[in-house]
Amino acid sequence: MSRLLAAAIAALLLLPGAARAQAAESGAPAPAPAPDAAPDAAKPAAEAPKDAELDAKTRAAIQRAVEKAKEELRDEVRAEIQGAQSAAEFMGAVAEGPKLEFLQLDGYLRLRGDLYDNLDLGGTDAAGHSYFPRPLQGTNRGSLASTNMRLRAEPTLNISERVRVKAQIDVLDNYVLGSSNSDLFDSYHSPYTASFYGSSRALSKRDASADRDAIQPKRAWAEVQTPVGLLSFGRMPSEWGLGILTSAGSKIDDDYGDTVDRIQFALPPVATPIGKLSFVPMLDFDSEGVLHPDPHFGPGLGQPFDAESGDDARTFALKIARLDTEDEIRRKVERGASSFNYGLYYLYRTQRWTYPTWRTQGYDGSYGDTGDPATEPDKVKRNAYTQVADFWARLVTQRWHLELETVGVYGHIGEAFEYVPDATDPTRQVISSLGRVLLRQWAATLTARYKAIPNKVTLGAELGVASGDSAPGFGVDTERKATDASGNTMLPPYGSIDGPQFGQPGDGAIRNFRFNPAYRVDLILWRHIIGQVTDAWYLKPSLRWDILPGLALDGALVYSQALSGGSVPSAVAEDATSTTGAYVLQKQGKKPLAVEADARLSLDSGNGFTTWAEGGVLQPFGGLGNSLSRGWVLGFGLAAKF
Repeated sequence: MSRLLAAAIAALLLLPGAARAQAAESGAPAPAPAPDAAPDAAKPAAEAPKDAELDAKTRAAIQRAVEKAKEELRDEVRAEIQGAQSAAEFMGAVAEGPKLEFLQLDGYLRLRGDLYDNLDLGGTDAAGHSYFPRPLQGTNRGSLASTNMRLRAEPTLNISERVRVKAQIDVLDNYVLGSSNSDLFDSYHSPYTASFYGSSRALSKRDASADRDAIQPKRAWAEVQTPVGLLSFGRMPSEWGLGILTSAGSKIDDDYGDTVDRIQFALPPVATPIGKLSFVPMLDFDSEGVLHPDPHFGPGLGQPFDAESGDDARTFALKIARLDTEDEIRRKVERGASSFNYGLYYLYRTQRWTYPTWRTQGYDGSYGDTGDPATEPDKVKRNAYTQVADFWARLVTQRWHLELETVGVYGHIGEAFEYVPDATDPTRQVISSLGRVLLRQWAATLTARYKAIPNKVTLGAELGVASGDSAPGFGVDTERKATDASGNTMLPPYGSIDGPQFGQPGDGAIRNFRFNPAYRVDLILWRHIIGQVTDAWYLKPSLRWDILPGLALDGALVYSQALSGGSVPSAVAEDATSTTGAYVLQKQGKKPLAVEADARLSLDSGNGFTTWAEGGVLQPFGGLGNSLSRGWVLGFGLAAKF
């Protein structure tokens, strides 16, 4: 603004000369000189062209100064607007506009079908486990098919322009079509041999075939815009970067998503030597541990409260980010500029004690409320802490989209434990200490997209890696066990596809990082067979063809290779040792795991309807074992968004 004011003052001072020059050029009589300007009127006529030339140069200089000042002013105003918009989006502020609606309802109804063929790859690991569930009848038929649905409602209650309440509620979340048979259809209650005379579906708490409630309130939180920042509190989604550490699972085809009990305060962006940064301190309630019911009326009434502060698990976290909104990115790209965003997410998590029986007995257990130390439940001194640092960066230009996320985990568990059968009473389980366990993990992923033909063809590539552990298996299902020849339960041997990542002789560390399960890499290996990217690296070239507006075809090849030769199913183990019941690695397995080809055709009508069809084929390599066959997946989806 100061530059424009200076230009305006200069223009006013030089305006008389410019006016005379303009009059000379147009042939109009010049204004009569003032009495004190009489000497100037007596100038020779030969000097007139010089004055005109001087006035023209002056006028051009003024015009350039004014235009430059205008452009600088526009840049300043644009920057202020974009900064305000960025702060508003980051802070969750309600933009000014039409009259505020009290209730906004978003969500979707989704129906998906899948056909899995030979996902067990025709083999088993060293522990006798299949790579993927097989049909119940026989081993020659390798195909499984089912269809499921979900209704997700995400209401927003706008109490005022500065206060709102949000929630997420799932109805029939991934319920398989054909499940929840009512008594009219259930052959157990029907007088007929085959119950083909009813088709009603009913939801009942005594339905043993249902693995989840029909209605699941998953999130509920509030956002309050204060003069100094945005306050959020409640059970809310957690999201950061590309999503390898934490992801909200907000895509229409997602099954997983992180939900946290959190209080956070997002401060407005502040100027720093490296740009405007937003600071968001957070407090997460990871575990409250043992609870007391209402002391007067018992469980289900009144207010339960924390029974012991020592078993509380807490996370203290901070996000620091430079973040452009989607509108800011679009405007920058349209005028040929680039958008560079970055941020750091740091977490410190700690827990001193834990009462394991609370997880299984709940309010039915006795937790020392009688004052007798003998009634105190089993407790374990965890002395656990973890530090997590996650750096994220993104660069967007007219042609390129580059994004990077790296994460490191450093910590330890003072005393890990597991349940084992009691030596005196095999029907009862007792806690067995596993000692101190270190946490040393890291991961990274880099994605790149290049618009070869703008709005038509996009070439992409993705490289990801997650740290590994030399223990048997990939470490996704950490509860998996094996059985020896005598029927005793023991740790899985080398050559298993899964198992815990510590407990072997001399192994006191967990080093494998697991990508968030909501982070999708492929359709078969990491999504269905292993479950999460861990102990491996992968390379994924891809192609996207926007055939028509709303109609797109995506294709990708995914090559995957293990980091540790002791984790793969092709590793070979010696017999179990007599002293520990654990196996010893005899020979490391091959590291190449598989190559997979995936394709997806999607249609977004633009009026709320979305559909897609996808397919993938997996060719296993030696890392997964010998004499394995290809696995296939076909799927489709239908969704109505609101």
